[in-house]
Amino acid sequence: MIRALTLVVLLASLGWWLDREHQAGRFQRVDEMFLDFLVANARDRFVLTSDQKLAESPVVFVKMRVADKAEYAGWPPRPLDWQMVLKSLQAYDPAVVVVPETLFWGNPPPEFASEAARALLPIPSTVLGVEAQLATSPDRPAFLGGLEDSLPVFQKVEGGIQSVPALGALIAAPDERMRAQAELGIAISRKEKETVLLPYALQEGGRLRPTVLAQALARFTKTPYARHRLALATGSGAYLANGVFVNLTRNGEWVCMNKPVAEVNALNLMTSELAEALSPQDKQHLSGGKLVVIGTDDDQTGGLARLHAVALAEILAMPRLRLLPAWAQWIVWGVAGLAGACLVLFVPRKKTLLLGGLCIFVALVICFQTFQSSLIWCPPTIPAALLAVSAVFARVAGRRKA
Repeated sequence: MIRALTLVVLLASLGWWLDREHQAGRFQRVDEMFLDFLVANARDRFVLTSDQKLAESPVVFVKMRVADKAEYAGWPPRPLDWQMVLKSLQAYDPAVVVVPETLFWGNPPPEFASEAARALLPIPSTVLGVEAQLATSPDRPAFLGGLEDSLPVFQKVEGGIQSVPALGALIAAPDERMRAQAELGIAISRKEKETVLLPYALQEGGRLRPTVLAQALARFTKTPYARHRLALATGSGAYLANGVFVNLTRNGEWVCMNKPVAEVNALNLMTSELAEALSPQDKQHLSGGKLVVIGTDDDQTGGLARLHAVALAEILAMPRLRLLPAWAQWIVWGVAGLAGACLVLFVPRKKTLLLGGLCIFVALVICFQTFQSSLIWCPPTIPAALLAVSAVFARVAGRRKA
């Protein structure tokens, strides 16, 4: 009886302390390493096949077609064109607007540049692309043109960054009027044989800066950069809020599969106030807090705006990682505590450490199999600690004989 009461007090106190420490992030790295291991062994769940169709995606591509360039105020589209598109888009309440191409029209800026910037104000989140080029030599410092403080930096990076593409120089930034209403990001793609790659991050000065692709996902999933984790070791990828996982190459790049994405002709959006130019399908594509990518397009797969729209649609169509709910985690802790009690009350002392280790191993195997089948996982630190402490206590104060 005394052993049982002592064990209850010990496990309750330990569980309370571990829960408090866990909430404070003390064991976060251990849990992250365990999740990395699970993901590394289930990477096939995050790989698109050539014949696989995307599930419904919250991404829509608003395209300014080269074939329609005579209908615009100029080409590339001028501030008046952008003002009309952005103003019409406000009615559909987009969650995030992404413009990978650089909105720079020269100095002095043409008419309606200020009006185009004001059209961004009602949009809650916007990411504008900065034209850049990769470094020919990683040892040469990147030229940032005074935009050092305007570009965010990844705060949680695990693994070596040497293989990540290095930023060479920023070539052109959006008009200053547009910058005040948006987050700036590096927009770049590269081709390796027949494969199109979009860097998720670029190496610069010993740091990693997110690209437009990463910034758009951070904005859409509401993931602050303090929690936006980029892993470049085992199971390379990026972890965002709401279980979003981005399956990346070892170089921190996304491999584009060029899947079809929902499209709306920007010309129809511009004239929607004058006539019912948008079809019901277009309105459905735009409605509901979507992630809207806008840019010029020649109906080919290599355009920068189209590539970003396709990549974002592919990523957000992937299955989500699911953390076991808090109430279910409490149940797991309770089961671990009961298993520990059994070690103390019913198992001879000489066998407790062996059986305790076996219990931990079985629990990890169950977690592994559950993740493989349904991508549900449970942080292992607290239940494993409860079992380990119970095994040690049983070794000291458990049953003496079989």
